[in-house]
Amino acid sequence: MSPSGELFKQIQPDIDKVEFHLMENLRSHIPLIGEINRHILVGGGKRLRPLLFVLCARLCGDRGDRAYTLSSIYEYLHAATLLHDDVIDKAATRRGKPAANTVWGNSASVLVGDFLLSKSFSLAVESGNLRLLEVLSQTTTQMAEGMVLELIHTNNLEVDEETYKDILVNKTAILISAACQTGAIWGGSAEPEEQALAEYGLDIGIAFQMVDDLLDYEASEQETGKTVANDFKEGKITLPVIQALRVCSSEERRAVERAAKKPEPEPEDIRLVFDLVSKYGGLEYTRNKALDYKKQAQDCLKIFPAGPEKQVLLDLADFVVERRK
Repeated sequence: MSPSGELFKQIQPDIDKVEFHLMENLRSHIPLIGEINRHILVGGGKRLRPLLFVLCARLCGDRGDRAYTLSSIYEYLHAATLLHDDVIDKAATRRGKPAANTVWGNSASVLVGDFLLSKSFSLAVESGNLRLLEVLSQTTTQMAEGMVLELIHTNNLEVDEETYKDILVNKTAILISAACQTGAIWGGSAEPEEQALAEYGLDIGIAFQMVDDLLDYEASEQETGKTVANDFKEGKITLPVIQALRVCSSEERRAVERAAKKPEPEPEDIRLVFDLVSKYGGLEYTRNKALDYKKQAQDCLKIFPAGPEKQVLLDLADFVVERRK
């Protein structure tokens, strides 16, 4: 069995409880809400965010089962952003099956995304923990800002690495950071431990998204469940392309600009971008950056004594950069 297989076998009881509460907390008397929620939530996703909440809470001393209920907050928020993202991007597929907006339409997808967002805050309020609610509120504000920032820079080949990281942090990594930080809060940690886990989550969140961006140009559609080079087709200029554009010739850059301006890039346009990313080390550069952030994340855990929860968090950081989907 692979190292990641061993890891997920070890935490399978936690995954099972997370899955149970995801469905248990989703009750609605509107059948369409249930249909779309099951479509986006069942049989897909790594449950990384709720697992991190549970593991960080336990690392900081929590021994109750209520953490599993609260962990749903982070998968619901993630699913809400996926529903909204697919509408904005006019996506046809999600995790290897038709995107919700292609089945039920944009309006239903947006409204059910709003339902999941509301459900997340309802669970947070029920926790009775004002600090948890405060972090969650700040996080969702940043996530909305990240989505708008990404929209502003659609098809913008002038996007630099700093702007790319701003989008990545605000849109994706901040939710993973919040799951870890609020897990520490729920576990009753002191301030240094809370901040260490917030930083751990931010760093593996950055590494996670960088690997996603890498796999968009490296992995097959069968592995990821997404169309190959989907980011470029949707106008997202990610780190592999940013690195290639930094060092390619003026003529090559103009060719990419022409491709980016097309409403629907041709297969030869996608091949051009693929070739440039490979030729100029975009994949290797992105992977090395992801590995740097993984190392930073693992260093954040030095404040904690050795134990099973700490080891799982160290192993999850490894999984984030080694995965193929």
